[in-house]
Amino acid sequence: MYKGEREMDYRLFEWINGWAGKYGWLDLLMIVMTDYGPYLFAILLGVLLLLKKHRSGGILAGCTLALALSFSFMIGQLWERARPFVTHDNVNLLLSKEPNASFPSDHTTGAFAIAFALCHYNKTLGNILLILALLIGISRPYVGHHYPGDVFAGMTVAFLAAQLVQYGMKRFRARSANVSETAS
Repeated sequence: MYKGEREMDYRLFEWINGWAGKYGWLDLLMIVMTDYGPYLFAILLGVLLLLKKHRSGGILAGCTLALALSFSFMIGQLWERARPFVTHDNVNLLLSKEPNASFPSDHTTGAFAIAFALCHYNKTLGNILLILALLIGISRPYVGHHYPGDVFAGMTVAFLAAQLVQYGMKRFRARSANVSETAS
C-alpha cells in the first residue's frame, strides 16, 4: 500500500472503530458478529453437507472456502501487516486478540467465500449470507481487529476463489457431458 492509501485506510478505520463504545446495542451486535458469525457459517456449511438434497451446494461452498483460506494464508505469509491495536494507541479494542498479522481478514474471507459460493447455488440464501458476511466484515474494524483494507482484501480473495471454483465446476460438467456423449 502506498502512504496515501494507508492513511485513507487508517482514517476509515478510525471512523468505523470510533463508533465502538457509543451504543451498547451496536457494540453487542458487532461483538456477536465477530465472535459467533463465523460459527453460523460453519454450521450452515455442515448442514448443507449433511443434507443429501443440498450436498452439492455444501461441496461448492466448502471448496470455495478451502481455496479462499489457502489464498488468504499465502497472502498473509507474503505480506505481514500489524493489527491496528498493535500500531496505534487510540484503538477502541472491544475484544482481546492475538497480535498476529491482520492482512487479509480470515473471518471476512471465510464468510464471503461461503456466501459468494452459495449465490451460485441458491440466490436467496446467498444474498442473505452476503448481508451477514458484510456485517462480519464491518465488525472486524469496529472491534479493533482489522483495517478496512484487510476486510476488502478478504472479500476480494473470496470473490476470486468463488469465480475460480465456478469456472472449474463448469469445465468439469462440460467434460463429464462430453464423456457421456462419447460413451453413448
